[in-house]
Amino acid sequence: MDVFDYFKYKSDFEPFDLEGNIEFFNSNEISHLDDVRSLLKNILTFFYVSLILLLVFCFLLFEKNYPVFFKNISLVAIISSSSMFLILLVLYFFGNNFIALFENFHYVFFPQGNWAFPEGSLIITIFPFGFFYDFFFKLLVTSLMISAILLVAGIAGVIISTRIIKKVSV
Repeated sequence: MDVFDYFKYKSDFEPFDLEGNIEFFNSNEISHLDDVRSLLKNILTFFYVSLILLLVFCFLLFEKNYPVFFKNISLVAIISSSSMFLILLVLYFFGNNFIALFENFHYVFFPQGNWAFPEGSLIITIFPFGFFYDFFFKLLVTSLMISAILLVAGIAGVIISTRIIKKVSV
């Protein structure tokens, strides 16, 4: 079974034999993996809908006056990256107590409670706590870098477009 194909809905969960008498996933683990797959699908759907909305709004902001359009897009980049900085700051502070954040995340997105597994279970062996801890902080750092790039590009865009607008209007 290819785990990535499973999470991309390209294949179903198929049982397989493990070496060394390791017990296969039990029904709670399989149920949780199905819930995770569904959550990932919803997150990607939200992402693609947001991307389409961004393109639609960019189209609506488009004007024949390119410096004004460039300034508007730059302002959008500044506002969105500043908002992301605020969200990342909140997540960073919550991440200082990652165990509580991890548990609360599961209470919200998996309320049926099929996410708590004994220490020696296969799902915990494959996806240990450190996996999620590292993923969380890599996600924060990557988002921070993208937001910083957008902020700098937005500020540069506003400065450049403002200078162009002043030259044209003079």
